[in-house]
Amino acid sequence: MMKKRGFTLLEVTLVIVISSSILTTLYGIMTLLPKVKNTNDARQNLIQQTNDVIDSFARIFQDYTIDYEEYFNRKMVGCNSNKRGGNFQWSLNASGHCNEFTAYGNENSSRVQTDELKQHFLSYCSSNGVQWLLNFANNCQSANLPNDRNLGRQSYGQYKWLFWDIRGDTDGQTINGVTELSLVEKYKPLEFGDSDDRDEGTGPDAVGDSNGVQELYLISHDKTRRLFLRRTLKEYKDRNGVVSTGYTIQILKLRGFDAGRKHAFKAEEDLEVYDGQVDTWACDYGQKFSCKGDDIPNYAGYKLPKDKDDGWVDLFDDNLNIVHWNIQISPVRDPDFARAIDDGQINPFIKMSLTAQLNQHLWANKVGGDTKNFQYTLQNVYDTKGFYLR
Repeated sequence: MMKKRGFTLLEVTLVIVISSSILTTLYGIMTLLPKVKNTNDARQNLIQQTNDVIDSFARIFQDYTIDYEEYFNRKMVGCNSNKRGGNFQWSLNASGHCNEFTAYGNENSSRVQTDELKQHFLSYCSSNGVQWLLNFANNCQSANLPNDRNLGRQSYGQYKWLFWDIRGDTDGQTINGVTELSLVEKYKPLEFGDSDDRDEGTGPDAVGDSNGVQELYLISHDKTRRLFLRRTLKEYKDRNGVVSTGYTIQILKLRGFDAGRKHAFKAEEDLEVYDGQVDTWACDYGQKFSCKGDDIPNYAGYKLPKDKDDGWVDLFDDNLNIVHWNIQISPVRDPDFARAIDDGQINPFIKMSLTAQLNQHLWANKVGGDTKNFQYTLQNVYDTKGFYLR
C-alpha cells in the first residue's frame, strides 16, 4: 500500500506563481476594460457629434443662398487688419473671427442726414463723367471705390449697383419722393433709375480670398432674412475649476425691415407706404436672437446689433472643440448680377471642411489625459441651386 504524498515546495510555488499570473492578468483586463470602453465611447461620441454638425449645416442652408452683399461689405471693411478692398485677407487673431464690424448693412461713413432722405449713400459707376461718380463703369472695382466707403461701414444694397452704368439725368423723375434737383443741390447728382442707365452685367468680386473664407454669410431666397456663422474662442472650466480654451461655432440671424418710403421708421404716414426696400437689419428676436443696439420702432424686441459680438449664440454644446475650419465660396460674383461674366458658373456652392476635437474640460479625465488624439475631420459641399429654381 502506497503512502499519500503531499505537494512539494516546487509544486506549491508553481501553483502560486500561475495563480498570481492569472489574477494579475484578470485584474489588468478588468482595469483596462473601462478605459477601452471610455476610449470607444469618446471616439463614437466625437464621430457622431461631428456628423451631426455637418448634417445641421445641410438643414440650415436649405432655405438660404450665399450673401454676396455681406461678403462685399466684409471685403471693404476688412477683417482684423488694414488689408481691405483688393488687398483683403482673412487675417484672424486668437478670437477665431473678424474683429472689424461691418454693421451688417446698417450704416456706412456717408449717411444722408435729412428727414426726407434718412438713408445711406451708395457708390455708383458711371461712364458719363458725372461728378462724384466713378468715370468708367469697367473700372468700378472694389479697389477703386471712394475711400470713405472703403473705410466705413457698408450699406445694404451697395453691391448690386456696381454692375450698372449710371449715366446722366434724362427724365427728371423723383427718387424716393424727392426731386433729383434737390439731390443735386444738396448732395451732388445721383441720377440712377433713368432710362439711359445700363445693366453692364459686370462688377467687382464680392468674396475676398474665396478659398480661405473664415466666416459664412447667407441670405434667404426671398432676401428678407440673413444667417451668419463664425468660429469663436471660448473659455471652459472643469469640475476642479481648471480653465481651458476651445473653439465653437456661433450663429446669428438677422431680419430685414422696410422703414417706408422716407426710410425714417417714424411717421405713421411713412410706415403706411412701403417701397419694398430693406432699410436696415435687426437681430431676429422672433428666432430668439436678442441684441442690445438701437430699437426698431413699432417692433418690440427687435434691435440692431450693437457690435461684432452682439446677438451670437453657440450652435451646439460644449463637447466639441472646432480646432480648424475652412470655407470655399464659388463663384466670387453674384450670378444674379454678373450675367456678362463668362465663367460658366450660375449655381453658387459652399465647400466646408472642419476638424473637431473632444473638448479638454469634459473629456480629459475620461480618456486619461490630453484629447488631441481624439480628432475627426469632415468635408462637405452644399449646393444652393434651389434658389435658381424658385
